[in-house]
Amino acid sequence: MTLNERTDRATEGHSDAERGRRRGAEPPLPARAPLMWWGAMAAVLTVVVVAVVGGPGPLDDPNPGKQRSGFLVDADEARVVRGLLLPGDPVGRRPVFLAFDRKVPRPDALRGLLRVVPDRFAAVLAVAPGRAIVAPKQGRFIVVVDTGGRLARAVGLDRPKDGGPPIGYAVIDAGARVRYATLDPTWTEQGFEVTIVANAAR
Repeated sequence: MTLNERTDRATEGHSDAERGRRRGAEPPLPARAPLMWWGAMAAVLTVVVVAVVGGPGPLDDPNPGKQRSGFLVDADEARVVRGLLLPGDPVGRRPVFLAFDRKVPRPDALRGLLRVVPDRFAAVLAVAPGRAIVAPKQGRFIVVVDTGGRLARAVGLDRPKDGGPPIGYAVIDAGARVRYATLDPTWTEQGFEVTIVANAAR
């Protein structure tokens, strides 16, 4: 005899009162209640993700797994860019924070980000071709034009979904190794992430 059969037999003929329940009372929850609750929560979360968070935009990486992974590439596996020419020739001498954008962001946005980039880093901002550089220096950022996408290709940045120049950043350590490179159209707002990545890349 199975456990269920024994339970059914033991409770056979017992009144509601003997079972500790008011006469004729229904169980507190119907058997399908957990499934209905789960379905309702899944529907609410789907609406939040689609309406509020949204999917990848035209400036995001076609391969979402490569964007903002948060993990540094191991030094042994990182691409080496020792011959990468940047103003002041910092590559291989000191770490470099190399940002990419289609235009120079607002000065206050750059100042806010530079507060979290360690002083030991050179800071370079590469803008898309066709942009005249009005001020070659923005705080610690030295602004250059990435003609032909040379710098983006060197650090391994993909083209975004819209096919235009990339927006994001790369972190190059003092050994001229690209330890982190990501597309991120909101890179000036990622101070917390930049702090973690930059401090981990020596």
